[in-house]
Amino acid sequence: MVVLGGFGLVLLIFASMSWYFNRKMHEKQALLLKLDNLSTQIQDHKDWMEHLTNQRFLYDSIAKMEYEYRRKNSFTHELIRQEVSNVFFFDKKVERDFLSTLDDLLLTEDRILNDLAKIGFKEFGYIGKMREVIHHIEEEFPQFDQQILSLRRHEKDYIMRNDENYALSLHQEIADWQARGNCPSELTQYLQYFDSVRNRMQLLFAIPNRNHYSSWSLNISNIQSNLRRFRGEFIRESYALSNDSLSMQYIISGIAFLALILGSVYIVRNITIQVSRLQRSMNEFISSNYQAYESISHQLPKNEIGQISIQFLKMARKIKWDVHLLEDRVMRRTTALHEKNIQLEKQHSEMMDSLRYAQKLQESLLVSRKQLTQHFEQVHVHYTPKNLVGGDFYWMKSFRENGSEKILFALADCTGHGVPGALLSVLGMNTLDELFADGIRKPNELLDSLRKTILRRISSEEEQRMDGMDIAIFCMDKRSRELHFSGAQMPLWIVRNSEVIELNGERVPIGFTYMNHLEFKSQHLILEEEDKLVVFTDGMVDQFGMESNKKFGKKQLRFILSRASDQNGSVLYNRLMNQFSFWKGEGEQTDDCTFMILEPKFVKTRNAKNGSAHEVAVVVD
Repeated sequence: MVVLGGFGLVLLIFASMSWYFNRKMHEKQALLLKLDNLSTQIQDHKDWMEHLTNQRFLYDSIAKMEYEYRRKNSFTHELIRQEVSNVFFFDKKVERDFLSTLDDLLLTEDRILNDLAKIGFKEFGYIGKMREVIHHIEEEFPQFDQQILSLRRHEKDYIMRNDENYALSLHQEIADWQARGNCPSELTQYLQYFDSVRNRMQLLFAIPNRNHYSSWSLNISNIQSNLRRFRGEFIRESYALSNDSLSMQYIISGIAFLALILGSVYIVRNITIQVSRLQRSMNEFISSNYQAYESISHQLPKNEIGQISIQFLKMARKIKWDVHLLEDRVMRRTTALHEKNIQLEKQHSEMMDSLRYAQKLQESLLVSRKQLTQHFEQVHVHYTPKNLVGGDFYWMKSFRENGSEKILFALADCTGHGVPGALLSVLGMNTLDELFADGIRKPNELLDSLRKTILRRISSEEEQRMDGMDIAIFCMDKRSRELHFSGAQMPLWIVRNSEVIELNGERVPIGFTYMNHLEFKSQHLILEEEDKLVVFTDGMVDQFGMESNKKFGKKQLRFILSRASDQNGSVLYNRLMNQFSFWKGEGEQTDDCTFMILEPKFVKTRNAKNGSAHEVAVVVD
């Protein structure tokens, strides 16, 4: 306790001395900071005044707003005076001397601003009046343009350079002009204004030892010199305080270091003895292979370290028992997890086998390529479900009517993907087959009946489901080339002569909707020989890709189709698929994706051989 008390006393003395010297140095540093701030204010004010006096184009602004400039100058002086009082509060005589010099400086600056205002530059002051007169002479006596131009040159040179030689040249030229007897009478008034400018500029700059600018520059330089002198004195005083503080710190630090050594030796010696006893007791406990507690308890010290040692030994025995229990529990759970993993792998394998079988079943329900090529010159199909099976499907039926063969073709995108989407697609294909068997042939009537049937089959009185599908369906007459189209939120595109003709479906799905919907409309047009029919689901245009992670989009799809529309279907399809694959990259497929290019196969007629044109206009029923 004596050692700790002495050490605390030394620390208290050290803290008190440090506080005293730090407070003194802080006061000096604060004075230095205020003095530097005052010096900065004076230097900024000096730069401002030098800028006003040296920049001739500012004279016009001063003449226009002389009061504002004087008010700003007085406000700056007031701030400087306040800062002087804050810095030299400890010496009233120095403060009075500085304030007296500032008063003289303010008086001189008011005279300078008054001179600058009277001189002016463009529209104000003597220069403004002088130029008003010379402009009047120029307008009244255009025959003297050359003489006036020479006078203006001397005038501008004198104003910009303040050189008396230019003023003498101007006087001499006017005298020569007057001697010739043909000069305008206003020239005398011009010369008077010029002399007024000259007198003011001489008062500002040219009168030796007593011009306003020299007097002002001398006063402000004296102020800055005195500030530098006081700053040096403050720095020397601060340095002396720092030396005294450093010496005191050395002395107190030596005393504290000596006290620390003595106290440390005493404390470490006692702790070392107890730790040695604790270590010996722990070694004996470990060598006894964690035997009974009573065999070593008498060897532990009777203090805090001894109590800690006893608790440590108890904890070690408990940890050993807990580890044994945990190892047994982990082994049992590992065995259980291994059995569950085997079951999950078996279930996953069975599920994948079922999905692959369902994929083959779904593909068998779709229209075969052989059936498609019987009714179309070229068929290009990109059909990739997201999860083996999907909600996209395409359907086709052919029939004869009025002696002409017709083709019904539909592409649909059912809600969702995977197994739910596949179930809806099977429901959609079966329903279309039933409606076709009932004799419904028109696309819009097919969609109306399909919507009613789907709503009846997937909804009940207790629950109104939002599932359904988007579908595009068209009927093509192979002889007359007439095409009828109707769609539910899915378009049909026709690629023709570097142009993409888009037939948009209704903005209503096949399923439940809150929108009022009466009946689907039918659109029809006449196809041409080289037309290509393009249908696709939103999995194509909504695919994310590229570094920007944007959608592929209808705009890009339309651009590619229009650029390569003059190519045959194979080249067009391959170019589009290459671009789509590059866009997708390694990214995950967003949705079920179906894209088809169909080139119609028409029955040759006499009009077709003769190259007769068909109508392009789209008619909505």
